[in-house]
Amino acid sequence: MRITIGKVLSAISLLTTVACTKEVEKIVVQEKVYSWAEVKQLAGSQKNIVQITQDEASLYLQQLGYLGRLMPLSGATQPNRPLYYSAFRQPFQPLPYDLTNRIPMNGRFYLKPVGEDNMILRAFPTTHIPPDNMPADISLRRLDPTAVGFVNNRASPYFALGAITSNNISLVGYSVAPNDRALHFVLSRLSLESGVPTGPVTVSSRTITLPLPQVLPYTIVAVDDYFLVNVISYGLYKISESGQIQQVLMSPNTAITSFYKHKGVLYAINNSGQKGVFTSSDDGQSWQLRNGIPDYFVLSTFHAVGDSIVGITYGIENNSLYTLRWQGNTPRVRALKNDGLNRADFTDLAQLGDTVYLSTTSGLFKRPLSSFFENR
Repeated sequence: MRITIGKVLSAISLLTTVACTKEVEKIVVQEKVYSWAEVKQLAGSQKNIVQITQDEASLYLQQLGYLGRLMPLSGATQPNRPLYYSAFRQPFQPLPYDLTNRIPMNGRFYLKPVGEDNMILRAFPTTHIPPDNMPADISLRRLDPTAVGFVNNRASPYFALGAITSNNISLVGYSVAPNDRALHFVLSRLSLESGVPTGPVTVSSRTITLPLPQVLPYTIVAVDDYFLVNVISYGLYKISESGQIQQVLMSPNTAITSFYKHKGVLYAINNSGQKGVFTSSDDGQSWQLRNGIPDYFVLSTFHAVGDSIVGITYGIENNSLYTLRWQGNTPRVRALKNDGLNRADFTDLAQLGDTVYLSTTSGLFKRPLSSFFENR
């Protein structure tokens, strides 16, 4: 039999056709979907978030060295360079590089320590980052020539060195002579001249004094339009925006780790003596103690999400989120999903629109409100 070149080429062509028609098996690797998604725009130390505050349409982040802003909703007060996310660090005057150093901050203003001598707080409008704003200084030396410096007791990583009320009144502690038997505060009214978002900021300040037998560590929080000062082993003091001081709880066993308000009732988690929670139904004028709370309550902060209260733990190996409701004097909790959070330490929680945001020491995470309350 004669084999011609044409037959050989035809055979090769047929084999090639058969080989080319063989199916190739494709392997598709699907990325695991977690309950929480990271906000990917943050980078570097911007992921180390100290706290969150907010207004109607934006989140403001105190980060290590930076002030960040997330604007996921329409209607936000716009800076000159509107972006979904932005962060700014002043090269010579950054925000503190310390996760326990919370600055007084709300959706309108924040106070930043300036200089090495701890004698000046600079008031900035939160909505516009430098250099698009005109801040003002609170000079402690001008207010009290005997002052040594502003005080940051850092009694808890979740209390700031001061606080700002809903009406933009700030309260910050300061010290004088080492053996002085009194607590000293600077009370300041913060406002924007002519209502312009960029400022200039105007500050009107005065000092107030709380005499005590002995000066002990204390914490300051703002609740609506007043302040609560917890002096370890002395109790709670209520300070009005006009500077009126009233002791509202006298007890040697008061070491409040967190406050929250829900449906008109104020709660103060206590970590001294027998653990419990103090409650008040009259804006802190009188208090009742409920004994017996889980140990992790004193390692938690509590936040409003929808019409519920959510606790987040911190400083333990497996941080968790949980809902909290009271059945009489008994707390009822339910664990919420926390997968996707990289085993990071939690620092703050906020709801903005239909999304819940959780800040951590290694990033900002979000979850739709519609699925947020799913059981763990």
